[in-house]
Amino acid sequence: MPVPQNNSKVNHPRRRLSYTLRNTELNCQNIVIMIKPICDNIFHLAEGPLWNPKDQCLYWTDILNGEIWKFDENAEKSELYWKGDMMVGGFTFAADGSMIFCSNKGIFRLPLKKGRDLFEIPGLIYEIPYEKNERFNDITTDPAGRIFAGTKTEDIKNGKLWRIEKGKEPVVILDGIKISNGMTFSLDQKYFYHTDSIPCKITRYKYDIQTGDISEPETFYQGNSSTGFPDGVTLDANGNIWVAFWGASCIRCISPAGKIIDEIEIPAIQVSSLNIGGKEMNTIFVTTACEGGFDLEKGLDEKGNFLGGFVYALPSNIKGREEWYAEVF
Repeated sequence: MPVPQNNSKVNHPRRRLSYTLRNTELNCQNIVIMIKPICDNIFHLAEGPLWNPKDQCLYWTDILNGEIWKFDENAEKSELYWKGDMMVGGFTFAADGSMIFCSNKGIFRLPLKKGRDLFEIPGLIYEIPYEKNERFNDITTDPAGRIFAGTKTEDIKNGKLWRIEKGKEPVVILDGIKISNGMTFSLDQKYFYHTDSIPCKITRYKYDIQTGDISEPETFYQGNSSTGFPDGVTLDANGNIWVAFWGASCIRCISPAGKIIDEIEIPAIQVSSLNIGGKEMNTIFVTTACEGGFDLEKGLDEKGNFLGGFVYALPSNIKGREEWYAEVF
């Protein structure tokens, strides 16, 4: 997400870190927690981490490099899962194990196969009438299996939110968005949350599970550039919303009442997204990015500050939940 960098500190309490780049110790309530990269690679724009309970692996996209990566927790190994000629802004899984890509060339399905070719061409399932230099940026799946997918344009003026539903043409349900970003639904399935990063705003809508319609918007979180730009989000098992803050070197937890109740520092400036998974569903996986950096191989800006590019694993006492599966084909 190309927005101004920000190193400002915030006024509310933060869990403090004392870290080196590759082995981070978080001292909190007399418990030492290790934050560490799950892969040696520096990713240009790592985004959209998603835990797949079927194979107990984490997946994420490196948008600008046209790659999907996979981390096998049991084997403690990360590897390239797929590479192609499209920028995958977000993806989700279907119940049959296949992966649904939302990319700058449309919406595609990659079937689940053993011994699959890394360069396999996925099948197109929906065409999208993009504006010039428009692409998908983040997506989520609703409790009924619909996909809600947001876009951004190069001039950051008219991003859209699309709803993709089985047997229907994709439809725009929001427009005029600066950068459409993280989304989720409340545990009681009554509300939809949507992030527009540039105005630093998360909006809550009433949500109709029967139709997929959203209505009655109200501000759930309003920040400013000094406290970072809200980016990707995930929902924990208690209904709290965890948000990655680009430019602020942290993730924050926002209660259903809209109050920041926790903050964890991340050893990278550009924190892009997060998801909770792992064997016990209590590992927070965090993606970061070096987009806009001076040295993309090392993830540094022109002053030598580490922008990001690692994908981190953070064991925690936070319980996650499985995401809903897509049913769009």
